[in-house]
Amino acid sequence: MKPIARLLFLALCWWSVPVSHAQTDTATVPHSDNGWYLSPHDTIRVLVLFCEIEYDQNPGKNPANDAAEHWPKGQLPKWKDDLFDPMPKSAPTAMVTRYYHDVSLGNYIVLGDYLDVMLTLPESEYPEVKSAHSIGKAAVKEANKLGQLRTKHGLRIEDFDLWKDEGRPGMPKEHGPDDPHRYDHVMVIARNSGLTHGQGSTDAGSPGPLFGYESDTQSRFGGMNALPFEILKHEYNHLLLGGNNFHSGGGNAAQFDSYTLCMQGGWSLMGAASSSLLTCTAWDRDRLGWKARNTPFRINARSSSGAYVNGDLAPLVGDTGTFVLHDFVTSGDALRIRMPFIPDGEHRQWLWIENHQTFSRNGSPTDRFHWESPLNSCTSPAQPGLYLMMQIEREEQVGKDIYGGYADYLHPLTACGHYDIQLTDDTVPACPFGGVTRAYRAEKRWMNPLSGNCEQELPVYDRNGDGRVERGEHFVPSSGYGPDGRLVIDATFFGAARHAWTASGNRVLNIGSNPASANMLTLGCSGKKERNKGLSPDNRTVYLNGMRIDLLEQRADGAIALRISTGDTRLTTDVRWCADSIVLPPLRGQGGHSLSVAAGARLSIDRSRTATRMEQQAADGSFPWFAPPTRFTIAPGADLLVEKGASLRLERGSALHVLPGARLEVEKGARLDVDSSSAIILHGDGRLVVGNRALKKLRKKKRLLSVQ
Repeated sequence: MKPIARLLFLALCWWSVPVSHAQTDTATVPHSDNGWYLSPHDTIRVLVLFCEIEYDQNPGKNPANDAAEHWPKGQLPKWKDDLFDPMPKSAPTAMVTRYYHDVSLGNYIVLGDYLDVMLTLPESEYPEVKSAHSIGKAAVKEANKLGQLRTKHGLRIEDFDLWKDEGRPGMPKEHGPDDPHRYDHVMVIARNSGLTHGQGSTDAGSPGPLFGYESDTQSRFGGMNALPFEILKHEYNHLLLGGNNFHSGGGNAAQFDSYTLCMQGGWSLMGAASSSLLTCTAWDRDRLGWKARNTPFRINARSSSGAYVNGDLAPLVGDTGTFVLHDFVTSGDALRIRMPFIPDGEHRQWLWIENHQTFSRNGSPTDRFHWESPLNSCTSPAQPGLYLMMQIEREEQVGKDIYGGYADYLHPLTACGHYDIQLTDDTVPACPFGGVTRAYRAEKRWMNPLSGNCEQELPVYDRNGDGRVERGEHFVPSSGYGPDGRLVIDATFFGAARHAWTASGNRVLNIGSNPASANMLTLGCSGKKERNKGLSPDNRTVYLNGMRIDLLEQRADGAIALRISTGDTRLTTDVRWCADSIVLPPLRGQGGHSLSVAAGARLSIDRSRTATRMEQQAADGSFPWFAPPTRFTIAPGADLLVEKGASLRLERGSALHVLPGARLEVEKGARLDVDSSSAIILHGDGRLVVGNRALKKLRKKKRLLSVQ
C-alpha cells in the first residue's frame, strides 16, 4: 500500500479494543508459563561443582589471582554458602534463592547444595579445559574420583531429582523422580578458566555421568572476581524463557538479531553485565505466569479504593482514571498500555509502568542498580518511583511460535529524557570501574523525545568512518555532560537516580514531554545488517497520541497513585521532534484540535542526529547523518494549530505533509519558519491557513508545494 493511501486508511480506522485472552489448553499446546526446558514453578534443587584449572603445561595462561581473597587457590570460594539455601525457608537468605523468591512472588523456589570438595583439573590430564565451555565435562570426571556424592549438607541424588527429564519447550513439566535418577540441573563454577568472570552458557544436556547419574540440564560459568550472580541468573533464566533471542534488559550482545539498532540496557530476567536494576520486569512475570496469590487479572493494579482492577489498558477506548500501584517487587502490581494507531503488519508495542520502591524501602537485595554500593561512591542509588519500559512485540504466549522473535524487545524510558547523545574527545573519570573514559554530551538543543537515545542504551556511531554503523560500534555513556552542561560522573548507563519518574521530579508523560507518550521506531537488524531494509514489520513511523500519565502521589506505604487520561494535545513548552516519519492522527484534544502549540512555545521539526538506519543517508556535509530528514504528516481529519505567540519551524530537510481533509493553521501573531531545505506540501484539499503575505513568501521560495 502506498504511504499516502495507507495514511488515508488509518485516518478512517480507530483503534479497536484488544482481544480478550481466552482459556487455553496448556496440556497439549505450548504455553510460555510452562517454561522452556525447566518449569518456572514450584521447587527445584541445583547441584553445584566448584573447580579450578592447574596450568601445569602453560602457567602463563592462568587468568586469575591465585591469592584472591574471595576465592584462594585450592579452596572453595568464601561465598559458597551465599548461593543457594539447601532447604526451603520462610524468608530465604542465600542470594540466588532469595532472588528467585522475589522475582517470582514466591511461585518459584530454587534451592541448591554443593560438592564439598574443590576440584582441581590439571590441563595435562584434561586437555578439554582449553575449550572454556567444556569445563563441566572435566569437572564431572574429576568429581567421579571421589566415588560417591558428598555435599555440604549431606544430600543424596533423590534430593536433586524433583522433575522428570525430557521436558519439551512450552509443554508441562512433570513432577517426580526419573528412573534411573537424574540431576535436574548441574552447575559448574570455575575459578580460573577461559570463562574468566561474567561469561558462561547453559543447555538442556548433561556433562556426563556424575556418580552414575546424568543431568537434565547444565550450566557453566566463571567466578574469577566474585560470586558470579549476573551471569548465573542470566544463563539459568534461559532455561525458563528461551534461547539467545530472549536477550534483553542489559543481557544482549551486538551479533544477535534484535528489534533495535542500539543495544538496550535496563532490567529483566535476561539482564547481565549491562543491566541497570538487577530485578525482573512485569513482562517477565507475565510471560512465566508469576502472579501474586488470589489476584484476578493477568496484569493487576488497584483502584483508588484499593480493589484490584485490570492493569492491561487501552486509554483511547476508555481505560482511563486514577490507578494505584503498590511496590512492584513485593506486590506484582503493574500497568500496561497498548500503543495506538500502529498498523497491522508492524510490530505491536506496549508501555509498562512499574513502581519500584527499591532496596532502601522494600528490602529486596536486587531491586537496586547494578553497581550501586557504598564502595562505589560515584554511583547514585535507585530512587523510589515509577520505572517505564516499552515492549516491542513478544506477546505470543501460546502456540508453536512462542519462542520466535528477536532480542532487545524491552526499551527503557528514562525520566531524564532522550537526546542526540554524542561522544566527545574530552577525557574524564570513568564510573563505576575507575580509570578514564571519553565523555558523552547530551545538549538541551538536541533533545529528541521521539527517536533519540535514552541513557540506558548504547548509542552507535560510525567508528571506522566507512559510511555504515554497526551495533558493535557503540560507546558506553558512563560519564558525561548533561543538558545543563554539568559534568556527571555516575555510571549513567548502569542506572542513575534521575532515571526514575518521581513525585518531586519528572512526573508527567504526554505528547510534549521528553520522552513522549508515542510509540518508538524499531529496526530489525543483526550486528551488521538490517533485516527488513526499513520496511514493515519494522516501525518506521511515530504515531502521536493524546495520552497522558500523571504521577499524582507517592504515599507513605510505598504505593503510587497515577492518573491516565487522553485528549492532552497542547504543547506548552518547546519541543523538537525528529523521526523518519511522524504522523498526527485525527485526535480531539484541547479546543477540539489534534495538536496545538501554545503561546510562548515552539515546535521544531528537525532531522535526528541519532542514528535510525545502518547506512549513511544523503549527506549535506554538516554532519554524518544516519537518519533521513523528518517527514511530518497531518492525517485526514486532523489539524495543527499554531496559536498567537507560538512558533513552528521546519529545518534540515524536513517535510510537512497536509493530507486531504487535514488542516494547518497559523494564527496571526504566530511564527512559521521553513528553512531553504524544507517544505510544506498540500495534498488535494489539505489546507494551510496563514496570512497572505506569509503564503506568498512561501510559494515564491518554493517552500510551499501543492500536489494532487
